[in-house]
Amino acid sequence: MSLTVILSFVVTTIISALMIPLVIKAGNQLGIVAHMNKRTVHKHEIARIGGYAIYLSSLIGSALFLKADHQINAIMVAGFIIFMVGLYDDSHDLSPKVKLIFEVIAALIVIVYGEIYIKGFGYFPSDAMTFLSGIVTLFWIVGITNAINLIDGLDGLSAGISIIVLVTISMTSLLSGRSDIASLSLILAGSIMGFLFFNFHPAKIFMGDCGALYIGFMISVISLLGFGYNASTFFTLGAPIIVLMVPIMDTLIAILRRKIHHKKFSEADRGHLHHNLMFKLKLGQRKSVLVLYLVTFLFSLSSYLYYYNPTAGTILFIALMIMFEIFVEVTDMISRKYKPILTIVNIFIDSDKLPKIKFLDRYRKRRSPQKAMRDHLIIALCFLLVIVGVGYFMTSKDTPLPIKTETVQSPYTKSGDSELLNNIYARLDTSYKNKDEEDECQLVAAYFVCDYYTFVDKKKNEIGGVDYMYSEMVENFSQYAQTSFYSYKNQYPELEVLKYNIISYSPSKVTIAGLEDNDYYNILISLTFNEEIEGLNSTVNVTVVRVEDRYYVCGLDNA
Repeated sequence: MSLTVILSFVVTTIISALMIPLVIKAGNQLGIVAHMNKRTVHKHEIARIGGYAIYLSSLIGSALFLKADHQINAIMVAGFIIFMVGLYDDSHDLSPKVKLIFEVIAALIVIVYGEIYIKGFGYFPSDAMTFLSGIVTLFWIVGITNAINLIDGLDGLSAGISIIVLVTISMTSLLSGRSDIASLSLILAGSIMGFLFFNFHPAKIFMGDCGALYIGFMISVISLLGFGYNASTFFTLGAPIIVLMVPIMDTLIAILRRKIHHKKFSEADRGHLHHNLMFKLKLGQRKSVLVLYLVTFLFSLSSYLYYYNPTAGTILFIALMIMFEIFVEVTDMISRKYKPILTIVNIFIDSDKLPKIKFLDRYRKRRSPQKAMRDHLIIALCFLLVIVGVGYFMTSKDTPLPIKTETVQSPYTKSGDSELLNNIYARLDTSYKNKDEEDECQLVAAYFVCDYYTFVDKKKNEIGGVDYMYSEMVENFSQYAQTSFYSYKNQYPELEVLKYNIISYSPSKVTIAGLEDNDYYNILISLTFNEEIEGLNSTVNVTVVRVEDRYYVCGLDNA
């Protein structure tokens, strides 16, 4: 993790922590406080505009550590709208419908102007793909925005969970060289951390809707930027869904519970996860919050672990979901009648304290001791067979039976063998197969510069990245490279690119002879090396051209 990324977290933490006492004083003087009612768990009035410090410190951090482009600008504009709506709601109370309208407007700014949306619907026609992507993205942003707001019910709960989620996003982003996403995540995480010092039980301030809605909105958008896996594809939403499982499940259960009991979704109750931990299990505020921190951490761990070991990550996730479901049934979070797993478990243990299947219960009362013994043996055998089958499936190394599918052959080659290049190539191959052209274009530029600017393991006259150059330019470019950058090779034989950061991506007006009608793009990339070379600019501009079904590098300039 680079010093700049860490510094972004530290600086925003300090700024936020210094602002909070002033915000507390302002909230009390203006009367923007949380009043006691039958749902609240606090014992006195507390200022509820802590989101003001979170927003302002994250804004300052973004100005200090991020380079603006159309995506960052879209996020900042939309984030401002969400923050102002939440701030107005904290002081005047807005109806849920009005808040939803502004949430949709903010989401559309990100989708349309910022061009941040879920991709990977390549198997649909282009028009249907764009429409479907936009709809799913809209629901994702609005859903996560409100999920974080709904779980903001105990001191430090929403803030702590958000920090865990954002740190996980930053770590997975750094694994694939996306330090821009990592910085954006930690800027927000630091802003929340400074607030959490004053919000953990007993809280001196609440974040309010201005904080909860803003944090939820930013997390939803940051996850769309890539989450460290193959950038912004439909299938990689699984990663942020897993990390955000606590607020997502709490929201879905709340919708189902209120539907069953014929209540409006906007009608608050004490049936949330944190309420059940605090009141039904009698853990109190502090222990309830720490338990949900731990659960969020374990879900985050399963997502992070999946990056290295899909089997281990999947096993941990399934185990957590089973325990989560049992908790929901034991605490009657949905209803007293909803207990599918406990009912199935009771088939084996036959307890009077657990729900039973009526026809099985009548059968058991009529059967003889010999039949009861036979039934137990059959159940035990079936249970053993299930365990053996699952174990065999998880550990089997046999090659699966071939499935007749249409194979999409990537035109790109892997010319390097470093961890960074392997990672870029894997993402590039996936982007090509998913027809994610924007991501494919950027990854071609990234692979080229990371290979070109690395001397380690290069042969005497070998020039890195030339496999990604337009063929008619390779010879001239190789000659130029030998007399320019590659003249440093004998002096710095161990030079290697450790990571890269794509600063901007935009159409280019550059053209080359014979390809005047093709599409060209400029990708500005910053590089981090393992050693310094005096006079070498770490920021480069790569020009890429699309020819038939792939992209080629056709220009390189030190920015």
